[in-house]
Amino acid sequence: MNLKTTLAAAAVLCSVNLTAQENILDMRENYNIGQTVTVSGVVTSDDNLGSVRYLQDATAGIALYPGEDWSSWEATPQIGDSLSVTGTITEYNGLLEVGPDLVAVNFFGQVTLPEPLEITPAQMGENLEGQLVRVNGVTFPLAGTVIAGNSSFDFTSSGETGVFYVRTSNTLVGEQLSGCEVDLLGIVSQYTFDGTGGYQLLPRGPVDLVPVSAVCFTSPVSQTNLETTSFTLSWETDIACDGVIEYGMTEELGLATSALQSNTTNHVVNLEGLTPGSIYYARAVCTLEDGSGATSIIRSYATVSESSGDMHVYFNGSVDHSVATDELAVSLGTDMNDTIAAWITSAQHTLDVAAYNFNDQTLQAAFNTAAANGVEIRWIYEGQNANIGLNSLDASIVTHPRNDNEGSGMHNKFIIADAEYTDLAFVLTGSTNLTTGNLVSDLNNAIIFEDQSLARAYKLEFEEMWGSDGPTPDAGNSKFGPDKTWNTPVNFVIGGSPVELYFSPSDGTNAVIQSHIEAANADFEFALLTLTRDDLGDAIVELNQSFFVSPIGAIEQINTTGSEYDYLVENSVEVYHHDISNDLHHKYCIIDHSEVDSDPIVITGSHNWSSTAENVNDENTVIVHDARIANLYHQEFQGILNALEVAVTEVENQETACSVFPNPAQGTITVQLSDSEATGGWLKLLDSSGRAVFESQILTPTHQLSVAHLSAGIYLVKFEDSLPTRLIIQ
Repeated sequence: MNLKTTLAAAAVLCSVNLTAQENILDMRENYNIGQTVTVSGVVTSDDNLGSVRYLQDATAGIALYPGEDWSSWEATPQIGDSLSVTGTITEYNGLLEVGPDLVAVNFFGQVTLPEPLEITPAQMGENLEGQLVRVNGVTFPLAGTVIAGNSSFDFTSSGETGVFYVRTSNTLVGEQLSGCEVDLLGIVSQYTFDGTGGYQLLPRGPVDLVPVSAVCFTSPVSQTNLETTSFTLSWETDIACDGVIEYGMTEELGLATSALQSNTTNHVVNLEGLTPGSIYYARAVCTLEDGSGATSIIRSYATVSESSGDMHVYFNGSVDHSVATDELAVSLGTDMNDTIAAWITSAQHTLDVAAYNFNDQTLQAAFNTAAANGVEIRWIYEGQNANIGLNSLDASIVTHPRNDNEGSGMHNKFIIADAEYTDLAFVLTGSTNLTTGNLVSDLNNAIIFEDQSLARAYKLEFEEMWGSDGPTPDAGNSKFGPDKTWNTPVNFVIGGSPVELYFSPSDGTNAVIQSHIEAANADFEFALLTLTRDDLGDAIVELNQSFFVSPIGAIEQINTTGSEYDYLVENSVEVYHHDISNDLHHKYCIIDHSEVDSDPIVITGSHNWSSTAENVNDENTVIVHDARIANLYHQEFQGILNALEVAVTEVENQETACSVFPNPAQGTITVQLSDSEATGGWLKLLDSSGRAVFESQILTPTHQLSVAHLSAGIYLVKFEDSLPTRLIIQ
């Protein structure tokens, strides 16, 4: 014991009337927040969980919080250390802790760790908070995703779903989420704003994910070649096995089993004879010769619908038609509520509404008109908000709140109309709340998709929160926030354009946004209410340090806790504070709008670029791969810059000597020369330091190369003396 520890221990014994705690369970059950206690046990966690340590004895576990770090004490506690700690009981978002007011920390050497308690996900609760546990037979819905810090991830076991959380300090960050069945170890913790629920598992690095299956999926089951009556599912395994797809129109599957893919690691199955505009459920099964094998989780996939596929975009702020390439962007100004009202009254059978806040009288009248026309209307809202418009709705409109007071809660802003009718179905989403302030004053966007497949996917998400598929909500079955699962399709083809759909917090939205930022080849523009995610800030800074993309953006809230604004400015990113009248309420970015051949996309929806949106709130995000939509948003973004009096110089595009695809790439790339006479030239791949790590002579106008030996990362592709292009290898 050092002198500081000795003096602190003496001081507390003199100044505080302590009663002895028999054990940690005694402390948890019989002592109150604010009391000073002494607890003893073995440390079960390390720096992977930040400065917090978990202490466990034979009866229970408890979190120890020293403040910023352990520098005031003899040493930083490590796994296996036997400790006695004296401090004040506190609570942080539901988690019971000792600290940060610690007055004594005594080290007694290393001891044997307790055996992890085997549990199922549903057993995580207050009685296990702070204890080391083990969940066997775990699979991950987001398998294949690169793990980001300060993020939550679902896991499944024994037919139950749980959540594990990874801090930025965790050595899991940057690793790919396993496609193997694993036994998952970790500490049971809690994060909740109202003191109930929010239980999550905290793994202590890769060592806590223990593979147990004989064969592992090394990629997710991916959907491609979407058509009205067919699509392709493909996946990879670490060893060769016989693969089939089991599928059906419910999670019970049973409709059919696909043809066998024998003894291979690369599995490709085409499902045919499907129904247009429908959602199918499927899983991959791989079997080894001895009968053992592995099964993927059941996921949902959509066929292409026979709806019109029309997409409509509306803004209420000014737009700049001078940068239009074809269609002129529509600025509705103060009439956005009238246009949305017209869409509402066009519904003929059903309307499902998920609205964070609602008070606009024009929309009130529209919903009441729809109800009077016999339209069945179901409504989900956030219980923390006034939602005063609900009081004026027709009595036939049934409403259901999220009431747990966590984060911004039910933060969605979407409307689904006539999902079961091919020619009538549409989804309205975007950034705008159904309030007069958002519709008329604050800068917002709305995008409408006339597509049955997308409407049915949104309906799945709605009914997960609603708790039933009928007109009456089932509060006992209703799921919000971290309780939800990834139950909706991702990929759609709408009007001939690919569209991706993600809901938070179950679908790993932040990682998808980051991957698209990193894949930008020519342009990156962003208009955001707030930006507080470190990883997204880092991705923008790294993009700015490339040779060929200069990000530019505007942010409304620059002084919120954790804002990335100053960090972007310090790293020479061209970002502007939207400090003029009315809030910039958007949550969108535009990628490669000027490069039609480089997959122009728009990311928009309700999802702010924050950890609360990623881990707590109910949010929706659409990613539209369409040059027309990208240019429409670019016109609005230019309008924002004009209002901020930012002069933008349009750079004339320069043609590169070759194109490389796919990008991102896995294993193999195709190089296509823009000039066939350039054959015989040399292509080089440069790593982030500018070092050439691969080169090959290109002997034909279209040439395939293997890059399987290269590490995942970002590379520059240079053909002879041409301008470099960017390639991501996964």
